Amino acid sequence: MPGRTTLIVGATGRLGVAIARALRARGDKVVLTARDPNKLLALSRDLGDAPFVTSDLLRTDAVEIIVGGLRERKLAIDDVVLACGPFPRTPFEALQREDLQATLTVHAIAPLLLVAALKNDLARARGAVVALGDAGISRPYENHVAYITAKGALATGLRALAVELAPDVRVNMVALGIVADPEADADPLRTHRLASRTPLGRFGTPEEVVHVVLAQLDATWATGEIWGVGR
Repeated sequence: MPGRTTLIVGATGRLGVAIARALRARGDKVVLTARDPNKLLALSRDLGDAPFVTSDLLRTDAVEIIVGGLRERKLAIDDVVLACGPFPRTPFEALQREDLQATLTVHAIAPLLLVAALKNDLARARGAVVALGDAGISRPYENHVAYITAKGALATGLRALAVELAPDVRVNMVALGIVADPEADADPLRTHRLASRTPLGRFGTPEEVVHVVLAQLDATWATGEIWGVGR
């Protein structure tokens, strides 16, 4: 549904940038939020001076800062994309309470509270929430206990919100397999080993993630769903 205003949370991450560019390319307006003001400014300029609000989701007042920034700019939000990106490695033997608290805050608590704070905007627009999740919530892997726990909490919370906000707001998630990252995938043997475990035998691309996110934004008869891709 082009021509809408979409808030992208985690907009300066690799997937957030790809989603923002795709939405602008199809005629949507985008509002950006992330924690790095310099990256936000650069992306904003790249997208034709898209409005942005700087906020670190680890802060207890992060949601208030984002919503306050939107209201200050007189911006109403039609849809939300949750593309929160930190992917901390937390080996089980070294796992600390602080690891769980920080990761849960960024990936679950703050996003759920933000959606709740914007529920009236979303309802007026018959809007949608799309979150990037992880295939690890159903097929866990090693050394990421905090991250997988947080994404699992987000998935459950979003399904609960889908019930709470129906029928006015649709809430869905994309559970991603491994998306190729040239900067991180420097070991060809490791890359081949991981890719060969997937049915399609390769990693996904940001463009393929964008395709599914746009499909969920436009899927007017889907809510409370988790679409698995690349698993």
